[in-house]
Order: sequence, then C-alpha cells, then structure tokens
Amino acid sequence: MLITAIIIAIGLTTLALIATIIWLLKASGLFTSIKIQVTQPSFEFLTIVYKFQKGDYSTSADIFRDIINYSPSHSTIGIYYDKTDVTPVEQRRFIVGVIVDETKDAEMIKRMQTDDYKIFKLPKSVQSVYTTFPFNSVFSVSISNMRVPSRLEGFIQSNKLDAHPLVEIYEPTIIHYFVPLSSHEIYNVPELISESS
Repeated sequence: MLITAIIIAIGLTTLALIATIIWLLKASGLFTSIKIQVTQPSFEFLTIVYKFQKGDYSTSADIFRDIINYSPSHSTIGIYYDKTDVTPVEQRRFIVGVIVDETKDAEMIKRMQTDDYKIFKLPKSVQSVYTTFPFNSVFSVSISNMRVPSRLEGFIQSNKLDAHPLVEIYEPTIIHYFVPLSSHEIYNVPELISESS
C-alpha cells in the first residue's frame, strides 16, 4: 500500500513538473505564431549607448548582461550587420546597447562611457520587414533566437528583398525585430564605417 502511494505521488509530481515546463515554454513563446509583415515600425529617433563587437553573435549576451548592471529597466537594442550564411563567424559585426534619454539618463551615460560604451543616434525607422515575439522570461530570448531570425531571412529571400541589418529591440514584455528595406546606412555606427573604408 505504501509503495503504491509513493508511486502515485511520484507520478503526480512528474506530471505536475511536465505541465509546468510546458506552460513555461508556451508562455516564453515556443508555440507563438510568427507573423511577418512589411511595415514602418513605430520607433522615432532613438539615442543609444552601445558597444561594437566582432565575432559570434551569441557573445552579444555578455553585453546585454553587462547593461543590466547599469539599468535593468531600460529597453535594450541589438543590431546585427552581417548575414550568418555568408559571413564567417569571426568577421560578423554587431552592436548591443541600451536606449537612453540624454537628459534623464545623463549620469548613467557618463558611467557607461567611462567603460568604453559609445553614444549613437538612430533616426526614425523606415519601411522594414517586421515581427514581434513575447518577452516573458529568460527562455523567451533563446526561443526567439532559434525561431525568428531564420523566419525573417526566409521571408526576405522568398520575396527577393534587399533588407539589412537585423535590429532587435527588447521592451519589458515584447521583442521587436525589424530589417530595414532602405536607408541601410543610417544604422551603421562609426566603427562599422571606419572598417568599411
């Protein structure tokens, strides 16, 4: 009788654990439908404080974690300049930064600049290939990185569009992804321009 009760308790615990994992993955976006459209994202002029890097895009996570030390509440941004199917890993260029208000965030900006962050202004968004993804947990980032960029690239290729770079903006509950269809150079930070010249 005791053994039966233990087996039932283990079985119920296992079911509860599986249900919790499924719920967490669902809430994190594993089953979210990815709707891609061509539109003009609603972002106006943005001031960002960023770091430029070369190498594996996955190392961007280190900078995102560093930015949290300055402010866990600000929206963050990543811009990925090179296509992964064309550019070798060690040559891929990207930036990771935080969206700031130059007046309200003056002290934070100064602190970040002493740690080699740079400041850059992005103009109003242009017509882009665009989608969003829920940002409900740390798993949302991993799941979105596995699902969204490849879907965007497939859409761009199948419609024969000239779209680049990939821009990600992380707000408290949503990740915006967009790939500009024109004015590509407005997303180029000075380090990228100096590399290209």
